[in-house]
Amino acid sequence: MRKRQLTTMLVMLVGSMLLSGCLYTDIQVPRAYRSASPIDVKAKATDNVVIGESCNRAVLFLVAWGNGGYVGAIKNALANEPTGSILYDVHVDVKATAYVFGLYTQTCTVVTGKVGSV
Repeated sequence: MRKRQLTTMLVMLVGSMLLSGCLYTDIQVPRAYRSASPIDVKAKATDNVVIGESCNRAVLFLVAWGNGGYVGAIKNALANEPTGSILYDVHVDVKATAYVFGLYTQTCTVVTGKVGSV
């Protein structure tokens, strides 16, 4: 009888871990961001428009990882720009993709902005 209760508790514990995705989680998500405006930077009509993306991923509802925050997206957007560049007039979107009822999901923060200098 005691062995049966222990087995039942163990099955319930493992089942709850599988259903909740708590085996591993290491993600970053955006909350708020204040964008510079054309008045705050040396804006020109010829400033480039760049796009950066950063993503979080999850597999089988068990493992989640990624840096889907603003910092990662802005770093990616400014990767090919000179040092000291700054994004202004920034627009942010979130893009989500899921396959097979969410067994693999990807959620991305997409940042679009113009490149200026301070």
